[in-house]
Amino acid sequence: MQLIRRVYVLVLALLVPVFGLLSYLKAEPFWFGIFVGFTLLILLVLHLALNPLLQEIEALNLHAQNLQDGSFNVDANRQLLRELRPLAEVLQQMSAQLRQERATLYQRELLLDTVLQSSPSAMVLTDQTGRVLMTNPAARVLLHQGLKFEGLLFAELTAKLPELALAIQSGQQGLLHLGEPVSIWHLSVSSFSLNQKPHQLYLLKPMTREIHREEVKAWKKLLRVIGHELNNTLAPLSSLAYSGQLVATELQHKQLQQIFQTISERQRHLNQFLQSYIQFAKLPTPVLAPVQWARLINQLQDQYEFELEGDLPRRVWLADSLQLSQLLLNLLKNAHESGSDPEQIQLSFTELPDQLLIRLQDAGGGMTSEALAHAMVPFYTSKENGSGIGLTLCRDIAEAHGGSLSLQNQGAGLLVGLTLPASGAGNSAAEQA
Repeated sequence: MQLIRRVYVLVLALLVPVFGLLSYLKAEPFWFGIFVGFTLLILLVLHLALNPLLQEIEALNLHAQNLQDGSFNVDANRQLLRELRPLAEVLQQMSAQLRQERATLYQRELLLDTVLQSSPSAMVLTDQTGRVLMTNPAARVLLHQGLKFEGLLFAELTAKLPELALAIQSGQQGLLHLGEPVSIWHLSVSSFSLNQKPHQLYLLKPMTREIHREEVKAWKKLLRVIGHELNNTLAPLSSLAYSGQLVATELQHKQLQQIFQTISERQRHLNQFLQSYIQFAKLPTPVLAPVQWARLINQLQDQYEFELEGDLPRRVWLADSLQLSQLLLNLLKNAHESGSDPEQIQLSFTELPDQLLIRLQDAGGGMTSEALAHAMVPFYTSKENGSGIGLTLCRDIAEAHGGSLSLQNQGAGLLVGLTLPASGAGNSAAEQA
């Protein structure tokens, strides 16, 4: 627009000397009329010639404004473009490229947000003042009971977790014991610049399952070695004890008979004790199949009394029924041995979109903090004649199915939570027979 005005001004500036010359020569009015008509004709021709160009420029200017405003889907009116068409095509190519880049960036942001929100790792981003800018659900559950805490000082939140606060203050990165019940996390801290300002990213990765899995592998390897050596010793010992008992019987030596009989009984007891550990060390891979819940509950109630709270699962869930039955029998056995009234032992099922939650609640007084912390450590037991592998075997079965096992004191007793993933669950809403 300004260019057109400048052209008009330039033309007028060139005609003014002509008008001055005519005035100087005292030309006839006729010549002044000719001059005025010629001037108007020139301006009309310029207007007719430059008006399409002006429209093209306005169309391209509108397109440029749309690009500036972030609207990459609107192009210039191609019907108006002639002289400036090459420039318009360049702008259109730029628009297409920016549109593609924005769509790619949006998809990346969407993917990043999905990963961030679904990640089991706790992530916290803080600014240079230590104020929280961004968190994900795992961080909210770990640090603030599932509530958002953006805008708060991170130091105020970590004060509730002394081990985490001490690790951050000392700059120590590594394994930490956090949460309730206590679980193992790996802390890593990254410093970077965002918008030319320093930021800190705190990443807490859950390591409980991985460490427990490695512990179980180590225990199983040790048990296989010990079991092999003990079996090699117990077999000839049993044979010698039996032979000695026969000889003592022939000699009618009652005291010797009693000695060999005691040796034989202790050998059998030791062998049974060993077999329970070997069973734990050689737990087979689960064979998944639809669980017949009614049949499973009837089998459990044939051996232990308990109350079924709510309905049985209605969806089809895949699991190894034999291993699942063994797991639940171990838990029911513990509930009865806790001294709980059988009528207060309650088993319930809750079907969630991504998992099946099985709860077993008793009223046996719960566990001490020490027993609760070590309950699933192999060989640890608070029972006089316990083997120390019952709950460890239960956790091993649960994790072999892709689930988890948790213990916590609740009410008048212990609450055991077992989860099974929905990856093996069907979508059928029909109740199983």
